[in-house]
Amino acid sequence: LWSFHFMTMDAIDSSKLPFVNPILGSVLFSLALNFKQMELYHAPAIFAYLLGRCFRREKTGGRGAGPGVETVGKFCALGATVVLTFSILWLPFAMYPRGTKTPRFHLDGVAQIVKRLFPFNRGIFEGKVANIWCALSVKPFSIRDRVPNELLPLAALGLTLTLIMPPCWMLFMAGKDSSVSVSNGAEDGEKPPSTSSKKHKEKDCSDIRLLLWGTASTSLAFFLASFQVHEKGILIPLAPISLLAMDAP
Repeated sequence: LWSFHFMTMDAIDSSKLPFVNPILGSVLFSLALNFKQMELYHAPAIFAYLLGRCFRREKTGGRGAGPGVETVGKFCALGATVVLTFSILWLPFAMYPRGTKTPRFHLDGVAQIVKRLFPFNRGIFEGKVANIWCALSVKPFSIRDRVPNELLPLAALGLTLTLIMPPCWMLFMAGKDSSVSVSNGAEDGEKPPSTSSKKHKEKDCSDIRLLLWGTASTSLAFFLASFQVHEKGILIPLAPISLLAMDAP
């Protein structure tokens, strides 16, 4: 929840610290993702929104770089933040691989993490999960008997990507929208601070609602169509949906 708050929050005086809030939000989400890997269900929505934020023009008092340079700089800042956060958290697994007590750098520990994140050897679904693949496994479809096992992960990937594309596009456009982040007011007609603050708060609330709806949509798509879903995966879409209960009962 805190990561969502920082990602969507637009600093009113962004000329001093432009784009700092999405960077803080990406750190918090990376920590949440490493705490529980099922946060991957929310990751496409988060990526789409932050990618859109890279294209949003910040208020820099007329001294900012060109749009292309600013976009590339934001994207690199987010990428470096995520890579650095993951490196710090995964370094102990690389320095102390399985079966060793002395520190030495080896990628075997990292490979073990990846294997547990993507357990393709367990089959396309578990018996307790009522998703699309469970429904298609009974007669007359019987996909597990008719479709080769090596193709099932690709089928799950294709269907999942198809389902998550609409909410991801919506979030990308929401992140890109810069209707509030205007340039300095000396040239364009300065607005009272109270009005600017109110508009920023309205934009932040709108973005966080869209982010909650988007993460709920992508996580439901993963639960219904992705490979090897656990039954408790339904809790992941319920998390953002429960936060929307007061807003849209």
